Amino acid sequence: MRKLSMTGVLLCGAWVAGCNGAEQEPSVQEPSAGAEAAVASTRQAVVSPELEAALTCIETYVVAGTCDWEHWSELYDACDVSAHPELDDGHFLEEVQSDNCTVVSWPALRAQLLSTTPLVRVYDSCDGDSEVLHSASANGCYPLAQGVGASFFEVAIGKSVTLYAGAGCAGDSVTVETDANLCETTFASGASANDAVRSYRIQDVGAPASPYRYTCSASEPACVENDNSRLGSINKKHTVKVVRVTYAGRTTPSLATIRNNVRGLYDFFDVASRGQVSLEIVASQTVDVTSANCATAKSQAVKKAKSSAFLTVYSMPSGMCSTSNAGSRSVYLKGGLFRDYAHEVGHVLGLAHGNTRNPTTGEINHYGDSSTFMGSNASDNYNLPQLHWLGWTKKEELQKVNSVVDTGGTALVKLRPVGGNTELTSEQSDHRLGAVWDIPGTDQRLFIAVPKPRLNNTNQIEGGTVMVYRAPRCVGCMGMSMGTMVMARFAATTVNEHEAHGLYVKPVAYERTPVQVDGKTVYVYSSVTVSIRR
Repeated sequence: MRKLSMTGVLLCGAWVAGCNGAEQEPSVQEPSAGAEAAVASTRQAVVSPELEAALTCIETYVVAGTCDWEHWSELYDACDVSAHPELDDGHFLEEVQSDNCTVVSWPALRAQLLSTTPLVRVYDSCDGDSEVLHSASANGCYPLAQGVGASFFEVAIGKSVTLYAGAGCAGDSVTVETDANLCETTFASGASANDAVRSYRIQDVGAPASPYRYTCSASEPACVENDNSRLGSINKKHTVKVVRVTYAGRTTPSLATIRNNVRGLYDFFDVASRGQVSLEIVASQTVDVTSANCATAKSQAVKKAKSSAFLTVYSMPSGMCSTSNAGSRSVYLKGGLFRDYAHEVGHVLGLAHGNTRNPTTGEINHYGDSSTFMGSNASDNYNLPQLHWLGWTKKEELQKVNSVVDTGGTALVKLRPVGGNTELTSEQSDHRLGAVWDIPGTDQRLFIAVPKPRLNNTNQIEGGTVMVYRAPRCVGCMGMSMGTMVMARFAATTVNEHEAHGLYVKPVAYERTPVQVDGKTVYVYSSVTVSIRR
């Protein structure tokens, strides 16, 4: 799903705020005449001067024939791609890698990059792969004319939709928080909702009180805000449907194997989220497709699955698709690697890719961050900015340092390795999982963290290694938005300062214990203290 990245939309004649402002509910407007008038919606994207400049820069590469993978790092820096979530959510990168950034394709690609995926789409058949009758991009009440024949609602994560049998959002109703196949949905009275919805209301899913959902007051300068509006939808029991896609002459893992892989993923979520995310496998299904083309096979599978689950996992036949990928509430997996499950479902939860930057040359290594499953390498967890975005850290576990360093001071922060994201103990009350600096004048921030306590067989990140990540605050963002960039990486034992975006970080102390592994000494770090200054 593409994120809601605009500052406002013109919808049904009423101006309502989008990503960067509070939403105001548009008034209900009954259609003037005919179904076409009832289902029409108008949206007007607002493009900032900075984003327009970035697009103009990209167009110079398009015209020169260099909007390609060979020139990606150069384009990425020259056009300031990382500063714009619209361009840095993975979609543009995939188009460049697929050689789709050409003079011929640029007008359509530019429109896609600026497009806003509606919060809700209404379809005319129960498989969700048919004509779109209506779409809406803001909270509010929307009419559907009698006889329109709504049969499927596609609902963005973080939103709930109440379907009404009457006009004006009144009468018999039912509320859904996932995609809804109305052929299998009934109103509170027991009457079928298929072809019977006359209006619907979009609202935010409320997040219950929790130590992981907090606010920062003016008297808490060290508090790190979490601007993810979808925490109530993410941190709950996920209904999951497993779909095994088969094609003659190719193999697909068994339903039992796929279910076990899903359970393994949610065992990880249970630990990393500290018990906030759980699993309910609501259905398992094998569907046969008649095409060896990946895109066609996916479309056929979606139509046959008719899923209304929070997440639908499609296991594709071997050799049919070159990569795994994710949609709004679905993942399409070409194999059974745990990393692929964690990576693609991470996209569904709102995570974008983990990249790295060479601090000497400035060269970008896309997907290069091994401290997160959102890179291309083996990992143990998501990185700290992503764990925070998912709502899996508490207020006291992060420390914002702006009040100290922006006034010329030096902050000292004792960092505990993130590891599996277990809670800090009472003995670690002076430890933090991360130090955070909101970069003045931007919507970006730096996270300083220690990903691992020790070297293991997963990857080559040594215990005690300090990483400095750049991440967006992403106020009001939707879709795959929380992408990160490693700006600096250094050992706990270094005696040098390391610069990242004008911030200077230096390890000044550490606590570690030696252990023997296969006859070699491996150090297990319990803390690394860093000094931070501008």
